[in-house]
Amino acid sequence: MILNWSRAFKKSPNFRDRLQGYVLWLSGCAGSVAIQAALLLSLSSVALAEEQLVEISARLIPAEGAVPGQRIKLEVTVATPRWFTAGTRIKLPEVPGLLLLQNQDFAANATERRDGESWTVQRWFIDVFATRPGSLIIPPLKVSVSVSKSPSEAVASTLETQALTVVTNIPPALVGVKQWVASPSVTLVQTIEGSLDTYLGAAINRRITIKADDVMAMLLPRTTSPNEPLLQTYPEPPVLRNRSNRGGLTASRSDRISWIAGAPGVVEIPGVVVNWWNTKSQQLEVLTTDPLSISISGALPPRPASKTETAKALFYAVTILLLGFLSWRLIASRRLNQIGKTLNLLRQAGEGLWVALKGSSLPTGLNPWGNTKD
Repeated sequence: MILNWSRAFKKSPNFRDRLQGYVLWLSGCAGSVAIQAALLLSLSSVALAEEQLVEISARLIPAEGAVPGQRIKLEVTVATPRWFTAGTRIKLPEVPGLLLLQNQDFAANATERRDGESWTVQRWFIDVFATRPGSLIIPPLKVSVSVSKSPSEAVASTLETQALTVVTNIPPALVGVKQWVASPSVTLVQTIEGSLDTYLGAAINRRITIKADDVMAMLLPRTTSPNEPLLQTYPEPPVLRNRSNRGGLTASRSDRISWIAGAPGVVEIPGVVVNWWNTKSQQLEVLTTDPLSISISGALPPRPASKTETAKALFYAVTILLLGFLSWRLIASRRLNQIGKTLNLLRQAGEGLWVALKGSSLPTGLNPWGNTKD
């Protein structure tokens, strides 16, 4: 085919014909290369299968009885009587209604004896989560492998697993339940920052943390709070974490919300409810947090005096006593020319004591004497 396009290019009478012939020649070359590559790939796959250089299989764990949202492991096993010469790659398809995730960076490697031969085995685990009930088909997975055919020759190819069917059902206990967490272990923790007996303008922070095994953080439910007219609500973006360790999977979701007291009164906030489908006991459990009762008063609470303010008040009080005693001595000794200066110092000390006493009972931002300088 390439020779034919080359001859057509040489025999073209003008430039346009030559250019067209050149384009056709390049197209022929590209088509030939693509065909050759496809043939080589097909032949290498056939060679691997016929010579039994690689065996590949796949299965689902558990094979049945899962509910939507439950972790299902797709185990892909690749085995060879030789050895692997390059990394194995698995291409995951997109299946509506299924979430396929490869959370493992490395395979579990092992050695097995088969018919008296030593086989090198790789086991890859892919996490599968169904987002709706029913039967969903996972098409054959494309697995790229490279194994040794001889000490000096390697064969690379892309093989396919068999198609698998994921079947999930909703048990009677979950009928009518809108959202649940399917996991062998779930914890629900509520943390409060700030006093529930509060005042106008004060902030209260609530953090709800859900932690579960064998689930992804994106599948954990979002915790919300009803809108309350007495509170200004400021939710923060959730914090999602996933951790995978030796086949185990742990996820957490943390939702933090800030409330600002906007009007006096009492606010009742119900507890957070999380429906948990226990995959061990195959039963529905309900986790809840304690409800909150927030009491908002209209007045600001007195701010306790700090050590610095107490020391200032004590200093000015002692100064006033000393200056008063000095003034009395000056009057008694008739040194009237020094009484004016002493009385001025006494006035300044009195003002300082007044500022210190007033500052000890009001917040700094609301104290009109807080920035007074003598």
